[in-house]
Amino acid sequence: MSLLNNPFALIATASLTIQIVVLFLLSYGYLLKRHLRFREHGKAMFIAVVLHLSTVFTVMIPSFVLAIVPNFILPNSNGITSVVTLVMLVTGTLAVSLGVWLVVSWRFHDWEDCVKRKRIMITTMAAWLVSLSFGIVLYSILYWAALTG
Repeated sequence: MSLLNNPFALIATASLTIQIVVLFLLSYGYLLKRHLRFREHGKAMFIAVVLHLSTVFTVMIPSFVLAIVPNFILPNSNGITSVVTLVMLVTGTLAVSLGVWLVVSWRFHDWEDCVKRKRIMITTMAAWLVSLSFGIVLYSILYWAALTG
């Protein structure tokens, strides 16, 4: 089965592609911060959070509730798919919660607000990278046949 013939794989691929775009936005935002362009850094982070939230609510939550829980977690909570999903869920929830909090609390104010939250930003980025990594593993587990077939 090819990727284009499987609507679930196509949606998951689009979601993963958006997450890669978010990764580039986060990297770009980091470069802006390194060049002391804090306002632009904040705008890039805002766009990354909004883009990430769009995939969380349109793809990830429905997929988790309608497919992952009934087909993988409930029948076999110790299976690799369940464990990978649960790690992704915990780290992803932490990352998105902290990301939203950082963007909302900053509200495009001065750079001092940004500097005060550096440790939280690092924690958020680390949690998001772990979640993204486990998301890539989950994508590979669920859709490898669609990609190679």
